[in-house]
Amino acid sequence: LTRLAREAKSAGKGSFAFAWVLGEEASERERGVTMDVGVNHFSTAARSFTLLDAPGHRDFVPDTITAIAQADAAILVLDATPDEFEMSVHGGGQAREHIVLARNFGVTSLVVAVNKMDAPTVAWSKARFDEIVASLSPVLVSVGFKLENVVFLPVSGLTGVNLVRDPVAMR
Repeated sequence: LTRLAREAKSAGKGSFAFAWVLGEEASERERGVTMDVGVNHFSTAARSFTLLDAPGHRDFVPDTITAIAQADAAILVLDATPDEFEMSVHGGGQAREHIVLARNFGVTSLVVAVNKMDAPTVAWSKARFDEIVASLSPVLVSVGFKLENVVFLPVSGLTGVNLVRDPVAMR
């Protein structure tokens, strides 16, 4: 991660270090969006994992479907910034489509990573996090997810909180 952070900073995209873990293509790094399915493998003593980083942009939905069709579980990354979350889920954005695709392709376990909780407009607000959970939960249930199989997690892709660093207590 240190190498990726250094590379991202030298390219003028210092905040993209975590995104570059799976997004290794030069064109993806330049544009700042995932365009192809990124693949990474790791193992623990008990399991082997294959991570598939699927594009979120509507121009790359076929690649997203390719990844989702192979998934046993999913991590849905959502932007907590006011209006961004609402647009992505309720305003015709891609998050709702990805939720439907995941469930239709048999994904039953979901982690919802509520990103940008460190943004000045959100400032680790527990109220904002709870608002997102309350707003998204009925959407998930409506497409067939069981809430006992969904974990909501406040994160910061910029600083790594709840990704690789200790959690921040929300107000």
